[in-house]
Amino acid sequence: MARRVSTKQLLTACQMSFEGKSNREIATTLGFTETTVSNWRKLEVWQEFEAELIKAYKEQVLNLEGTAPS
Repeated sequence: MARRVSTKQLLTACQMSFEGKSNREIATTLGFTETTVSNWRKLEVWQEFEAELIKAYKEQVLNLEGTAPS
């Protein structure tokens, strides 16, 4: 029987991916297969969360650049 993934697990996996973890590392940590993690990347919730992570990262970088001494 297939295990269901919670939204929290998906968001954790997406965060791990954003931090540079491989599908294998994510799968091992969360107890799923690499194929499952690969399939998660196609989900709308993953895409939306990933876009939010990218946006937050860009804002952080821009804020750091704005505070750098001239």
